[in-house]
Amino acid sequence: MGDRPGTTEPHLSVLSAPGLAAWSLHDRDTGACLAFHVMADDEGFDDPRIPKDPRSVSFITLPEWSTLVPGSTLAPGSEAAHLALVHGGLPEGALRDEPVPQLSATCVHVHDDRAEHQLLIRFPSARPLALQALLVRMALARCVEGPALVLHRGQDRLDVALAKNGNLLVSNTFPARTATDVLYFSLLALQGHGLHADQVEMHLGGIALAKAEQNLLDKYFARPHPALPSPHGPELRGPVKEPQRWMALLEQYACVS
Repeated sequence: MGDRPGTTEPHLSVLSAPGLAAWSLHDRDTGACLAFHVMADDEGFDDPRIPKDPRSVSFITLPEWSTLVPGSTLAPGSEAAHLALVHGGLPEGALRDEPVPQLSATCVHVHDDRAEHQLLIRFPSARPLALQALLVRMALARCVEGPALVLHRGQDRLDVALAKNGNLLVSNTFPARTATDVLYFSLLALQGHGLHADQVEMHLGGIALAKAEQNLLDKYFARPHPALPSPHGPELRGPVKEPQRWMALLEQYACVS
């Protein structure tokens, strides 16, 4: 995977997860992906290929604990209570909220602060984004011609967003350790709304997506798609390989542009 300098005022996106970090640059005028790099364990944000002063910076840190709260029920100071109601115990970390205008709702989220510490030292104004909100936006954008199911395969979890006719039907996280778990919870998300696998377009991606899981889902869903089309990446040494794996990174620009 190659890299090249971006424009004079690019957007920098960062994805951080246990044992993994990556960044990408997008042209703020065209949205084109200019650079993409998976960081080695000993690399930091002093990489000379990263612009010293990008116009804007965003990041997603995994794992994430989040929930969607209707605007009418989110009283100031109640964020932690809403999260605890859904997840029980929460990690120590900054409690954040992100508006989701399409739903007149707010995504409340928290994660382990240690993963983002190095990034915020380099870029103090970096904007945190919620994976759940990103998946919701993707599902709503893809349900114009029929129900759309967006799946993000993470480490031991599956994040799901299902939308139909411009309405969000499901936004949830499930524990998933095997390919069978991934299939089961994907189908479960549909059943509560009377939908079947041959009625929806499935958009699949995620950093922990395994080939066996993709093959199993392809057998059940009549219209499977990668979450991001290829090529989606920069004109470097070639497009980003399997860009759907990096949807939580490459789609950040669409959330902040």
